[in-house]
Amino acid sequence: MGELADRVDTMHIAVSTPDGGITAELYGRDGLSLTFRDGAYRQFTDETELERRLEALAGRLWVARTREYWRIYGDVTGTDAAGDDPPAGERDRQWRAERDELVVYGSSAYGDVTIRSVGMRGWEVGIRPGTLRALDEWQFAAAAGEAAGELIRDQYAKLVALSSKHYGEE
Repeated sequence: MGELADRVDTMHIAVSTPDGGITAELYGRDGLSLTFRDGAYRQFTDETELERRLEALAGRLWVARTREYWRIYGDVTGTDAAGDDPPAGERDRQWRAERDELVVYGSSAYGDVTIRSVGMRGWEVGIRPGTLRALDEWQFAAAAGEAAGELIRDQYAKLVALSSKHYGEE
């Protein structure tokens, strides 16, 4: 692998909810760990509030991940990279439009936690009713990590397919 790929594989990003009750750490390309401040997990009385918190946390985490990616890219290439280059033509514009509408999905092994995103901008977290009573915080964190990893792998596979569709026959 090249330097960029190696550094992306080893990057580590951590963000927390504004109250510090939940911290998400993204490591490598698709690893996620979730931790709760002491007692924070049991403060949730139903799945709905935790879903909303995790949706906001997912958005913050992806923004931080994107910033770190572009920082690494700039370091490796020696450019002042802050995001995508302007589209070079209609094919680039079409690719970006389709990328921004990609629907990606991840689920924990038993379906306790699901995550869906559109364009890696809008986030929906689903927690099966009864999960907060059935799983302790470590089991829940593991399930959330499984769902997030699957979502990231789905996004990567769909980006590869999209790139092949637009750029594969040059």
